Amino acid sequence: CCALFPPVACLPTAAGGRTARHAAFASYRGEAVSDASMEVVRGAVPDWLRGAYIRNGPGLFEAGERRLRHWFDGFALLTRVQLSGGETPPRLTTRFVETDALTAARAGSLGYAEFQTPLSEPGGGVAGALRSLAALAAGDPTDNCCVNLVQHGGDLVAMTETQRSWRAIDPATLKSRGRVPWAAGSRLGVLGTAHPHPDPAGGGGLINVATDINPPFFSSYQVYTVSAQPPWHRQLLASIPCDDRAAPRWLHSFGVTDRSVVVIEQPAAYDVPAMLGVRSASHGTLDWQPERGTRVHVVDRRSGAVEVHVVQPPFFFFHVCNTFEADGAVCVDLCAFDDPEIVSSLSLERLTDDSQARDLPRSRVVRLSLPRRGGGDGGGDADGDAAPELVPLDDVSVSGGFADLPTINPRVAGCADYRFVYGIGAARPTPVSNRLVKTDVAGRGGDAAFEVAGMLPGEPLFVPRPGGAEEDDGVLLSMGTDPDGGSSLYVLAAQDMRLLAQCRSPVPLPAGFHGCWLEEGGGS
Repeated sequence: CCALFPPVACLPTAAGGRTARHAAFASYRGEAVSDASMEVVRGAVPDWLRGAYIRNGPGLFEAGERRLRHWFDGFALLTRVQLSGGETPPRLTTRFVETDALTAARAGSLGYAEFQTPLSEPGGGVAGALRSLAALAAGDPTDNCCVNLVQHGGDLVAMTETQRSWRAIDPATLKSRGRVPWAAGSRLGVLGTAHPHPDPAGGGGLINVATDINPPFFSSYQVYTVSAQPPWHRQLLASIPCDDRAAPRWLHSFGVTDRSVVVIEQPAAYDVPAMLGVRSASHGTLDWQPERGTRVHVVDRRSGAVEVHVVQPPFFFFHVCNTFEADGAVCVDLCAFDDPEIVSSLSLERLTDDSQARDLPRSRVVRLSLPRRGGGDGGGDADGDAAPELVPLDDVSVSGGFADLPTINPRVAGCADYRFVYGIGAARPTPVSNRLVKTDVAGRGGDAAFEVAGMLPGEPLFVPRPGGAEEDDGVLLSMGTDPDGGSSLYVLAAQDMRLLAQCRSPVPLPAGFHGCWLEEGGGS
């Protein structure tokens, strides 16, 4: 066990928040809502907060009689809250994203394998396995774009971890405009992270990492850019051979600066037989191989050269907080776990069956420092013989030893002297996150938390106050599941995590993943 993550007993817990938990991970059964009024039941929305908060996440967990296995596998449901200052009630719109995967589910069958749900259950025969294998080989996996939302080229794009899932969305109505217009001949990989970055070097493009699953000899990670305007062209920056060409690792996010791209190859390998429903791996469709360590690839964007660092003991992660270069090193702040047990913890069985409820695995906000070999212009001289360092940044007395779904003020992305990360935390024992946390990564005592007994918060999204000079001058928006099973948008003051407003939804909403903010007039 890594020293950063001391062992924690997985004790059964009756889990405060039981009502909220059962509501948060149930399918959305109501009709689509269009511009419905929300009630501000506590406080008031700041007058300057004018725009739309739009969130993506799973909304349906059944395909006919088949129950999906995992929270990550539900079919995409978009939620939009229009905020118009303090005098006008917030307005709610919801809509499922029309995809091939959803069409099949509504027709009564699972049309595609999802992240943790194969077409065929283990021992269920070869037909589903062969269908999954054919889809994987043809580059035709699921288009269930249930994870993230990104603004690009004038469009709002919903996506998951497959290249074919990127779908343009009308930000006003949430209607699908169809798949994004990829330029002919620019296909890269089958899979890709769900967290592409705006290019910090400018130009309006995106940077992402694809995974080309081509066992047993040719699997690789492909770092690429996406052009700023349609038709969107994908241009290869670097190709990185997988540590095990027969078993590529799961990549959910990565780090980027104006000089470097950081690809973290954690030892959580796709188990192809498990993906095909032939067997189960150590964590569903992922096989944890800690003996291989965590391999970190630092790509020089100018030359394409790749430096490789190996971190032992290994760690597991979903999300990066911030990436910057300083003192001759590339630094990636991220939310690190000991291993992928969190993936198993978020199975629908564990989330909704009280007899399966266990305390959350531990995670922390940490800084991964990667010395640049041969120095560079990252603010200092690198020691070519220095080893990577993994250093905790958070206060576990505030976070409860849990950190994920991080967000920062977008104005400090890439800045070495930034201070604050906001995310979800835990008041233990609990099988799900139940507090919001502000972490002062500079260690200057700015940590704070917000919680409501029995409420389950979603990802906090930072919205800067126009004209604000301080890094934490703004608000956090978090769609939470209330203690009674209903849903509310919580508006917090980022400086002290004080509740400014609770905006109650007229319908209960499932727990979601990632969102974005569109300023009044179209900015982000």
